[in-house]
Amino acid sequence: MGRVPFPAETPVLTDGVVTLRAPRPEDLPGAIERNTEDPDSTFDADDARRWMSYGIPEAWSAGTRLVFVIEHQGRYAGTVGLAPDANGNASVHYGLGSWARGAGIASRAVRLALEFGFTVCGFHVIHWWARVGNWPSRRVAWATGFRLGPTIPALAEDQGRRTDAWTGWMGPDDPRSPRQPWFVNPVLETSRLRLRSWRDDEVDRITTARTNQATAHFLPFLPQPFTAEDARFWLKDMAEQAAAGLRFNWCVADRSTDVALGNITLYNLATRIDSELGYWAHPDAQGRGVMAEALRRVADWYFSPAGFGGRRLVIRTAASNKAARRAAESAGYQLRGLDRAAFALGDKTVDDRAVYDLLPTDD
Repeated sequence: MGRVPFPAETPVLTDGVVTLRAPRPEDLPGAIERNTEDPDSTFDADDARRWMSYGIPEAWSAGTRLVFVIEHQGRYAGTVGLAPDANGNASVHYGLGSWARGAGIASRAVRLALEFGFTVCGFHVIHWWARVGNWPSRRVAWATGFRLGPTIPALAEDQGRRTDAWTGWMGPDDPRSPRQPWFVNPVLETSRLRLRSWRDDEVDRITTARTNQATAHFLPFLPQPFTAEDARFWLKDMAEQAAAGLRFNWCVADRSTDVALGNITLYNLATRIDSELGYWAHPDAQGRGVMAEALRRVADWYFSPAGFGGRRLVIRTAASNKAARRAAESAGYQLRGLDRAAFALGDKTVDDRAVYDLLPTDD
């Protein structure tokens, strides 16, 4: 069965909040503002005028790109478009002005475009891609139900350079809603500490904390020394795992100075039973009870119905890791036993593994 011909004129699509339609002359100031507010953009005001006045109508007429203006609250908010290919499929592209971001407008617009693409145009598959690191675009793809595909090296061009790109796809019968949770770290505080997301400018604190003999001994899978490149890769990996609904990862920071003191990771979250905690401290923070205090605060949030609503927390560490065990015990976690010869150490020997747990009913 062949593809249904494209409509000769741009239809008007709406969900009652967002409207997709053809460009109008009054959209031009908003389009110019959107395309010039990014200081790194190579798209200037003249480019915006040509695209809105001639480029979009001509591309629609030729069937090379089906572009809609996104209207919200009676004004231009951005564009969303479908680029057909020779195989009866298409790729989706979208962008918003800064004033319209963060309110779900792009997701609404993409859902309308997907429905149009599948039901009116008859596309078999609609693809999405974005430069690695373009988290707003990925968030929209997640919210609208795209299946995440492989990251493809050098797929896209960014300011004259080839760059890796995330990819995704969906079919006409796929739901237009998230396929898994996307974890966003809640900010948790105590009298001394603030648990928050890591920042890119804290690489030095990470490398210092993870380059030492204790880390090499108890976490032998980590490279030594732990370089700035390793730290940046780790930060990206933690962001990827949060986006996949797999882990929460907090920087444990001093509440008054905001200096990073350590890290807590919460994972094995699928069933909300036997969720596990891992943690490490910067040398500056050791011996001050920082990790015990942070572990207690994470537990409070994890067990709370207003937080994660979990039922059991587990900590597993080497039996000889006195610092990690002291933090767990000080935070109220109870020793449940030792798994014999279950923890590989950096000196090629094997230690017993101490297993602690905590229930919401524990004192």
